[in-house]
Amino acid sequence: MKTDSTQAMDDKFREMAKNNAVCQSQNCPVKEHCLRSILMNYVPENYPVVTAVNLRNPMTQKADCPNYCSDEPVRMPLGFKQMYYDMPGRLERAIKNHLINLFSRRRYYDYHCGRRPVTPDVEQIVRQTLLAAGWTQEPVFDDYTEEYLL
Repeated sequence: MKTDSTQAMDDKFREMAKNNAVCQSQNCPVKEHCLRSILMNYVPENYPVVTAVNLRNPMTQKADCPNYCSDEPVRMPLGFKQMYYDMPGRLERAIKNHLINLFSRRRYYDYHCGRRPVTPDVEQIVRQTLLAAGWTQEPVFDDYTEEYLL
């Protein structure tokens, strides 16, 4: 019998398999730890067509496959409303405007309010923006979540 956490993970993988490319390779050296390969087992049987990695591409099925996705979840910040609390107003406005210009207003507020996790590359951009504006303190994020990156 499956536990609640195992069932939740299975449901999450089924949903991810519907919306992402999967890998059907049987002789890839990294398939045991590749999320795309694992997701292949979660594609619903009643799906007549799936999006898959092109195995004829000479770059695939190697240890340095460009389509490889780690099966380890990544800890990501969720929301950064608290980041501005100790910041002077002029600096806050400059940073906010710069980030809105980089991401778009909608995407910025998705990150800001925690509706979308801050991926590692976005987190790096936020940190660089703070440093460029002269803010040397570590950014304070509202919360953290663990998600799979595809």
